[in-house]
Amino acid sequence: MRKVICLAVVALMIACIGCAAKRMPITQNDLKNVKGTWEGTISYGLYDVQTGPMTLEILSDKPPIAGKVTLDVPQMVSTQYAVPAGKGTRENADGKLTPQGTILWTGGGAANHSMEFYLTGENRARVFYYFLGIKGDALLTKTK
Repeated sequence: MRKVICLAVVALMIACIGCAAKRMPITQNDLKNVKGTWEGTISYGLYDVQTGPMTLEILSDKPPIAGKVTLDVPQMVSTQYAVPAGKGTRENADGKLTPQGTILWTGGGAANHSMEFYLTGENRARVFYYFLGIKGDALLTKTK
């Protein structure tokens, strides 16, 4: 019986690894296909997670890579993290291709801002960010 349980656990672990999102490296040649509008859902925080809509427009197809993020921050997130509620847009033109094949925006070198974008499939991407003490991620799909 114990062997059956162990085998089941190992099988589940292998299945989870197989289903995990795989990173597809972004190269200089890929930037023309990455450029465009990406939409999806962003999560605010790591534990008591709130979500909201996110749009990322990648505006250039060569470094430095310009990006424009539009968020609709829920009131609860606004109160918890002392950021403005409602729809807001922020642009940043300092995006760089990293050796890991991601695009990294750092907010002009600010220690408390960063956003990393990587592809997980055709027209699908994931974002990890750190902004004003808020850590979270987003799942995006290319729409234009």
